[in-house]
Amino acid sequence: MKAWIIGVVIVVLIIAGYFGYSYLNTGPVTVYAQDAPGLQVTLTITSIMLHKVNGSWVTVSNKTIIYTLSSNLTELISSRLPAGKYNEIFLYVKNASISVLGTPISIPSNVIKIHFVADKDLVIGPTENAQVIISFPHISTSSGSLIISPSITAEAIN
Repeated sequence: MKAWIIGVVIVVLIIAGYFGYSYLNTGPVTVYAQDAPGLQVTLTITSIMLHKVNGSWVTVSNKTIIYTLSSNLTELISSRLPAGKYNEIFLYVKNASISVLGTPISIPSNVIKIHFVADKDLVIGPTENAQVIISFPHISTSSGSLIISPSITAEAIN
């Protein structure tokens, strides 16, 4: 009977240690988006990734998110990620269109590369409340098509 209790206690301590270690080495991050008033553009985002300063990429979400650009600040995703400094965010976009006209929009490489403004890295840690605000002001026309610039900036808020 004592061996069984000791075994259960050991398993509980291992599980608690794992989750405690994971919690101390991760932090919350929320990604928001906002657009200047203008065309009503809908993006189907299939993946969001953050780039750590050390060179590795961390997946924030592989969930499909349908987002219509809006002047209202909109939460795209909230998650816990490994602690560290991040300097770039990528949105993988399956498709984009103007909701009113149904016009397709070209996004080179289907990736929107977003750099943090003023070289201010995003810091994620257990005591940080990290937030990213993405702004989409770069929509232009070329040869009768609308093009969303593949290089957009975001503000890291720590």
